[in-house]
Amino acid sequence: MHEMTDTLLILSSALLLVFAALSAVDGVYIHLVRLRLHAHAASWTEHVWHTGRAVLFAPILLSLFTHVTGGALLWAGIALLVVDQALELLDTTSENESRAALGGLGTFEYVLHILLTTLRTAAIAVGLAARPAAAWSLSAPNVLGELPGFWGVAVLQLVPGAVVIALLHVGLAVRHRRLCGCFA
Repeated sequence: MHEMTDTLLILSSALLLVFAALSAVDGVYIHLVRLRLHAHAASWTEHVWHTGRAVLFAPILLSLFTHVTGGALLWAGIALLVVDQALELLDTTSENESRAALGGLGTFEYVLHILLTTLRTAAIAVGLAARPAAAWSLSAPNVLGELPGFWGVAVLQLVPGAVVIALLHVGLAVRHRRLCGCFA
């Protein structure tokens, strides 16, 4: 890789790491611990949208952020991003009704959501911009290179945590599924 590409990859990785740390505050502390969205009938569906996004996070990391990817793996990662974006839209449209009994979406969480969206979008845009033109061909190799030094290791360390958080979300959704009246 050359210097400009390395700079973009480092910037993308740094943005992603800040996003992941703040996402833990939002997705674990606020959603699961403080508000217990999974345990309220009105917010159970919102928890399901969060669960879908949590399940997608590790595959998105592996397909777009842990290495410089190309070809089918790059396009699979973009497809996952499209699904993630759809789930985020469903989540956003459900929040007013979901949070009504809980006092609505608090100012801190609202600001946090804006910051998280900005960080995630920037990490994705910069990371995709770092790829060479040849990476976008379906016939390109799936892995074109490693992230520079510390950054590759740091981003890879997010994967196990993402898997644990996804399993926690799934477990809580299943445990409290009776709240939605969808499953007996």
